Amino acid sequence: MSDPIDIASTDSTEGRPPGRHERADGVAQRRSRLVRLVVLVSGLIAVTALGLVHQLGGTKIVGVDALCPFGGIETLWALVTSATFVKQIAASSVVLLGAILVLAVLFRRSFCGQLCPLGALQELFGKVGKVVWRRARPQVPAAIDRPARFLKYVVLVVIAVWSWQAAELVIRPYDPWVAWMHLSSAEVLAEFSIGLAVLGASLVGSIVYERFFCKYLCPTGALLGAISRFSLFKVRRNVDTCIDCRLCDKACPSNIKVSEVAVVESPECINCNECVNVCPVKDTLEVSTKASPSGKRTVLTALQMTVAVVAIVAALVGVATAVGTFSWTLPSLEQSAATNGGTVNADDIRGSMSFAEVAVATGLPAAEFMSRFGVSEADMALPMKDIAERYGFDVHTDVREFVSERLAAGR
Repeated sequence: MSDPIDIASTDSTEGRPPGRHERADGVAQRRSRLVRLVVLVSGLIAVTALGLVHQLGGTKIVGVDALCPFGGIETLWALVTSATFVKQIAASSVVLLGAILVLAVLFRRSFCGQLCPLGALQELFGKVGKVVWRRARPQVPAAIDRPARFLKYVVLVVIAVWSWQAAELVIRPYDPWVAWMHLSSAEVLAEFSIGLAVLGASLVGSIVYERFFCKYLCPTGALLGAISRFSLFKVRRNVDTCIDCRLCDKACPSNIKVSEVAVVESPECINCNECVNVCPVKDTLEVSTKASPSGKRTVLTALQMTVAVVAIVAALVGVATAVGTFSWTLPSLEQSAATNGGTVNADDIRGSMSFAEVAVATGLPAAEFMSRFGVSEADMALPMKDIAERYGFDVHTDVREFVSERLAAGR
């Protein structure tokens, strides 16, 4: 058995009877923290790699919009009212939204603390901050911090309603994750300069104040936070064995005073379980369900919760992939036309396509594209997004409008 902790010598709370409690398993706690970090960073690397492949235009990997659960929120109204998706959103976004909602019902904002790539990026910069601020980080005054945390709920409502009314991804130019996924593209400064600025501010902010974007601006976090109050599993504190060391408070990246509550109900909790993994007393902080009338409850270790989160998302995405609901690659323009009665829909034209590809799929002469956009014969085979700035055209407006007009004229 591990060495006991003597409360008589460590408890700072008057009136509490002295006693001895078993130390938590520090090795298991460190292992759990390492596994969570590995999962976070692996997810960041994997999704970033997919984005890089998409930008390079080789294998037709889906873009960032099809791999973001918030896209499911943005397209929700169109999906419910007309069974369609807004531009650039695919069924995969809805699948991912469903997956993180399942996680929220079970484990609160565990997507944020266990899987989110943007959260992982902030956390890595936060670790830089721990080196910079060796003793104590600067604190945002409560008078500013508390109202500022409601900003993400405003962002959620504004972006959702705006997207539903406009039937397009209005958040795209302002989204820091979209900017991150376009760092290798010439579009990042032309189309995502604001998102790039938000990304920079979020990462610098995370050096000073952990998970900056999560706390103040993330609309997905706002949605999951609202659901989290009804979650089955929550972090619970045994007040009888707690020694008030407040290590949990120091470990919490969301600045929650874990040591002051019996159950962590705060919507700011991202269920990273850092508090659980630093608690020095065995069974004092646990991830568990509420006790039943008979007193029974289900307890998970922090590591078990991480494994469960990964397994649930992997299972849901795996099943969706198997049945064809979740697609990892973009359909060619000809494939899109095949599902549209053989007619090319100009809205399916993407920057990763070349003029040559569009010409073949639409049946329009390549010479017409060369004449209209001034493109050389050699550049006809290049992704349009790579030559758009050089030739002064926009794929989503100029090219699509031209194709629509020419196809309409030929009918």
